[in-house]
This record gives sequence, C-alpha cells and structure tokens, in this order.
Amino acid sequence: MDVYGELSRDKWEAICRKCAKCCYEKVDLGGGVIRYTDEPCEHLDTETKLCKVYDRRHEVEPDCISLTEHLVRFLHWMPVECAYVEYVRHKDTIAQVHEADKKQRRNRKAKRRR
Repeated sequence: MDVYGELSRDKWEAICRKCAKCCYEKVDLGGGVIRYTDEPCEHLDTETKLCKVYDRRHEVEPDCISLTEHLVRFLHWMPVECAYVEYVRHKDTIAQVHEADKKQRRNRKAKRRR
C-alpha cells in the first residue's frame, strides 16, 4: 500500500474540493481549538484556490505538507468538512462495520460448536 492508502496519488488528490483551508495560517488556541486566519500561504491563488507552485511546493515552502490518508487521521487541525476528512472517516466507519460483522460471525460459530 502506498502513502495515499489504496488510491493512486491522482485519485487521492481528486477527492479534494479545493477549499484551500489547509493553505491558510492557523493558530492553535489550545484545548483542541484551531482558529483559521485570513492569511493565506503566499503561493495560494485566492481566486482559483490553487497553489501557484504546486509541483514544487516542497522545495519552495519546506513547511508545506502532503496530506495523506494516514496524516488526515491524526492532524487535529483539519476541518471536518474537508473532503479528505470525510473520505477517511467514511472508510474507517466501513472498516469498523466489517470488523464488527466478522466478530459477530465468529461468535455465532463459537456458540454453534458448543
């Protein structure tokens, strides 16, 4: 599995709705409260909501991170309406349902053997 989960990089990036919230400065107010400022990254085109240096963003802006499925699970500053957050939560919910189904089937088989 690659860093984007089971999706290719192109399919992973296609999930993004281009809200650009992740490209704005954030302030951690403590206690899990994150405040988004009105200050965008200098490389963000605020009209198109696209990065002007996207293919070179890590060279030009070393603090820029590539969002991956793994990171999205653990970054507490991601907005709940982010398409990546929604995707990961949906995927995790389905995985939990499948796991609960497996456990239930195992329990039924164990009861029948008794």
